[in-house]
Amino acid sequence: MSLLLRKTIKSNSSLQSFKPNNALSLFLRQSTKHFSTETQPPPPPQENNDPSSIDPFLQDSATSLTYARFHGVRKHTLKTDIINLFEGSNLTPDDIIVVHHRFNNNPYAAAIKFPSRRAYDNAQRSLTRAGRIYNLEKTPPTVWDAALRNSYDGKTVLLEGLPPNALNEDIERFLSGCKFVPSSIRTFVKYPDPVMSAGRKNPTTSAGKQDGTTSEEKRDPIRMATVLFSTRTEAMNALIKKNRGFCLNNQISVRVLH
Repeated sequence: MSLLLRKTIKSNSSLQSFKPNNALSLFLRQSTKHFSTETQPPPPPQENNDPSSIDPFLQDSATSLTYARFHGVRKHTLKTDIINLFEGSNLTPDDIIVVHHRFNNNPYAAAIKFPSRRAYDNAQRSLTRAGRIYNLEKTPPTVWDAALRNSYDGKTVLLEGLPPNALNEDIERFLSGCKFVPSSIRTFVKYPDPVMSAGRKNPTTSAGKQDGTTSEEKRDPIRMATVLFSTRTEAMNALIKKNRGFCLNNQISVRVLH
């Protein structure tokens, strides 16, 4: 009897040792995908359309506005002359502001707004091909803003050679038939630089007293006035109608300031 009991107990122990472990089976089922040799597709790339997140050093600055000052503008230089000189830079008359001297209103430079840095580079190459002595230099936007505030914009007319005794009423009479702003008339005097004349003695220098070859000749001051017109067309009409006309006994030169 005891021998049969011992065999029964030994048989039950062998069966329990071969019973599967439920916890181990669950772990293997959950870990199957981690041990797989198949390649997983990479996650789709996320597009970033925010330009502020791009490194500024990598951004293309060639398409940004570029401001410059062009030296070499003369009294009769037109904006179309500058556009033709910088052909290929895609300039328009609104991109050019002529800068004038305050004491005589003669132009001496132009502020230019190029649509891109490439257009500015094209302008520099145009100057090289033309072989002319001009100076085109980059400037900050503040230079353009200052020129814009002081721009005549083709609506202001300069009257040169007014008589010393001419009043505003005489100027208005001279501009009769033109549409201008009477309250905008501003008169001033331009003092030309002395010129050298041959054969005249200069009593202020000993050299002039001895040989009398050259001396400084003082020129009379020139009275001028600026007048504002309502439109560019009206200012151009005044130029066509009144240039070389007479105010009192003086012949007047009329010029449109751009």
